[in-house]
Amino acid sequence: MVVIASQMCEQEVGDGTNFVLIFAGAMLALAEELLRMGLSVPEVTEGFEAACDKAVEILPDLVCNTVPDLRDLNVVTKALKTSLASKQYGNEDFLSKLIAEACVGILPPNRIQFNVDNIRVIKLLGSGVHSSQLVNGMMFLRECESDLKNIKGAKVAVYTCPFDMLNTETKGTVLLKNAQELLNFSTGEENILDAQVKAIVDTGINVIVSGGKVSDLALHFANKHKIMVV
Repeated sequence: MVVIASQMCEQEVGDGTNFVLIFAGAMLALAEELLRMGLSVPEVTEGFEAACDKAVEILPDLVCNTVPDLRDLNVVTKALKTSLASKQYGNEDFLSKLIAEACVGILPPNRIQFNVDNIRVIKLLGSGVHSSQLVNGMMFLRECESDLKNIKGAKVAVYTCPFDMLNTETKGTVLLKNAQELLNFSTGEENILDAQVKAIVDTGINVIVSGGKVSDLALHFANKHKIMVV
């Protein structure tokens, strides 16, 4: 039950799991003393329930700070420092501001709805915590496949499929009678892929993000048409 309570706290507020374990342990220790004094289990349970009701009653009077506006960067930064200090003591001032900028920046303009999937943390070797920075856009922890590595004002096309010629669903047999037919067959496939890449370029796309592999032939035509491939 203690583990379930800790998991629920993690899901609801994203922190406080250690507090749940410590608090539950303290309550169990006090319950043991009461049981040794001769109280029954129902009596101890009723006492804890009464204490819970009293705690809920007085908690509103113990509020020391509130977050009235979740779009106020300074207010959100101050609220984040407490939880960050328990994880990154000494870095909470720097990280709280950085995280607040990321969280406030992804809020929809017409409602308060936070989606944790809209924020991604990328770790790069060779530097420290204070070198962290916020980047608006998409981050990929890998190098570009193409020769072109940097583009400003990019127009991006994102594909979930590989950047390659698609194979047919049914198997086929190609009968080649001489070397010239073999050359023509290879050239025809290259022309088709070249035309497809050129059609993408004609739409103004200069960056392609592929969710699968990138073939050498497709990469060749991407370099030919000055497209950056990730």
